Amino acid sequence: MAHERLTATDAAFLYIETPHEPQHVGSLTILEGEPLRDASGRIRMEELRGAVSDRLHRVPRMRQRIRMVPFRQGRPVWVDDDRFDLDYHMRLTALPRPGTREQLLDLMGRLQSQPLDRTRPLWEFWLVDGLEDGTVAQISKIHHCVGDGIATVDLAMALVDFEPDPEPPPAAPTWVPNEPPSDRELLVEAVAEQITRPATLIRNLTTAVRNPRAFASMLGDVASTALTFQDRPRPAPWNTEVSSHRRWVDATASIEQVGRIRRAAPVKVTLNDVVLTACTTALRSFMADRGEDLDHDRALKAMVPVSRRPDEERGELGNSVSLIVVDLPVHESDPVLCLEAISSQTDALKDSGMADGAERIVEAAGEFSLVAPELARVVSRQIPMNLVITNVPGPPVPLWMFGAKVLETYPYVEVIDGEGLTIGVVSYEGVLHFGLTADRDGMADLPKLADSISRAFGDLESALG
Repeated sequence: MAHERLTATDAAFLYIETPHEPQHVGSLTILEGEPLRDASGRIRMEELRGAVSDRLHRVPRMRQRIRMVPFRQGRPVWVDDDRFDLDYHMRLTALPRPGTREQLLDLMGRLQSQPLDRTRPLWEFWLVDGLEDGTVAQISKIHHCVGDGIATVDLAMALVDFEPDPEPPPAAPTWVPNEPPSDRELLVEAVAEQITRPATLIRNLTTAVRNPRAFASMLGDVASTALTFQDRPRPAPWNTEVSSHRRWVDATASIEQVGRIRRAAPVKVTLNDVVLTACTTALRSFMADRGEDLDHDRALKAMVPVSRRPDEERGELGNSVSLIVVDLPVHESDPVLCLEAISSQTDALKDSGMADGAERIVEAAGEFSLVAPELARVVSRQIPMNLVITNVPGPPVPLWMFGAKVLETYPYVEVIDGEGLTIGVVSYEGVLHFGLTADRDGMADLPKLADSISRAFGDLESALG
């Protein structure tokens, strides 16, 4: 079989997508400009496309597209795109010189607002010229069904170098696309899988009977998670239906400063605890400026993705991720007490089975082919959250792309109806890079939240003495 079926989790990101809720992730990367230009100062676009073409064999998914199974009889499959057009996926645009940072962020929001074309491989790279400081920006878009945060970082690593002038790669093998399956073949394969599914279920139940303790633990995790999902949060101002337009802004913090905070903290805390605390105190300030009531028990529920990817699967695409829900105590004015409360909570959640239960629920929803899209949308809307905060570790060492040093790289993570705010974090070369995504119409003041996040780390360090 020359094609691969999407997993239940991968397919869920296709199913929950609507025209006004594109489900792709992405990034904004700032590169040195000079190495990317020819003698006349123009971006060497054809050469850059050639460099990417030489590496596409490392990531076969970049030349594959989605095929749906007729009559919803199975999850979609990946097939080779026999009309693959690299010029379509790698594009060049420019800001009117001298392009400002604000104009670049506005372009980032507008490009990320547009859904990817499902009839083609689900990615786009845009190079942006015209910036006032002479740098060049690269904006990427990759559908979430291709992979989670760690997988997309691994994908990006296949296209970058660890030195400015690496040895030329070996000649790329000639790519010949496999002939795509017919609708009839897809339907026959899907039906055959459904016929064998009861046998698979019986084998799984037999295994469960032989190990009842593990089976009971799994059922307990699912039941506990389902009960947690019933605890609906108090709505925040951004918890509305979203439009088809996005606003995106950035922020930064020093990993060295995070290290000082961790060493000074009265309890053992993780880097992610510090990030969640900074986001909490920033959200408190942001909501106070909006006149929101911050009473003694006010908390925001943050959905925090949890990687389920073992080390031996690093470099593979697909989604291997679950979630936990963390209460952010925005009522707490003391950032140190806020840090202690979050650290205690995340410690408890690690052993709670919530991540296991959530993973099982998503997998189960994907097994019902005929109603899987509807189930995926219902499950995604039932997660009790006011926002998403996701932190993905990136490379601690400098990288080069096409001979140009990567100076900064910020994540983009999608939003959905009823949530409306996502804070993504990627680390690179000693810096935490924040990308904040929100509905353009409902969050005109999003830059204030980004400024508050950058200040929050300093406030927390000062509070620790």
